[in-house]
Amino acid sequence: MQKPCSGAMDKSPPKEIFWKVVPHRLFFGRDRTRTWGPGGVAFLHPASNIQDKAYMCFYRITLEQFNDVLVQENISSDDHSSPVFDLTALDSIANGGSISPDALKRGWYKNVVCLGKENGVPILTMTCTLSDIESFKSGKFPFRAPGKEYANTLVKGLVAGKQLSEEEAVAYIQEASTKPL
Repeated sequence: MQKPCSGAMDKSPPKEIFWKVVPHRLFFGRDRTRTWGPGGVAFLHPASNIQDKAYMCFYRITLEQFNDVLVQENISSDDHSSPVFDLTALDSIANGGSISPDALKRGWYKNVVCLGKENGVPILTMTCTLSDIESFKSGKFPFRAPGKEYANTLVKGLVAGKQLSEEEAVAYIQEASTKPL
């Protein structure tokens, strides 16, 4: 990483870490980030499709910790006085669905998606909106393969999480980088 991330203000470790395959499409887009430099970053297509398969690592954290990461990924300033994703928003998507909080209008990961539940707890992720998907398809937003360091980090995670062999993980990232939406 070219720029370290602070993570959540509450540094308590996750209560649980688990992997799950979800029926969503992984893809890479945008040109560069302040954190990783040149290359695309990972997005999950917000719409479910049983023909797609994304390997995801989930961390059971508090809603406050999720908010801290959500803000860090989307707002360039740490100046926020209240959570951008609260219990009311959680209740509105807890059985599936998504919501884009107003405070995140310009962020890349401004869409909070509920991917189901695990032991009664909603599984949340952040990604782009469906309108952003249309912008990728039209060419307004670029598709880009991830930079080498970013791709290597993803491959290491997939292998360490015992999801794929190194060869399979490289092929998975490569396919996600080149397969059209």
